[in-house]
Amino acid sequence: MNGYLTKAQLHALERGAEACRAGKSREDNPYPPQADYYGLWEEGYLKQQGGRSN
Repeated sequence: MNGYLTKAQLHALERGAEACRAGKSREDNPYPPQADYYGLWEEGYLKQQGGRSN
């Protein structure tokens, strides 16, 4: 994403990253697929996953 993110959008990104750090699955995304924040949560999750050293 580029540009300004709202607090709610940033929260969704961080929730995704936190879920990844906690060892949760991508299927644990709490947002329904049609929700605006679904993709942001997943983006946070995947960015965190990419930063892992497994």
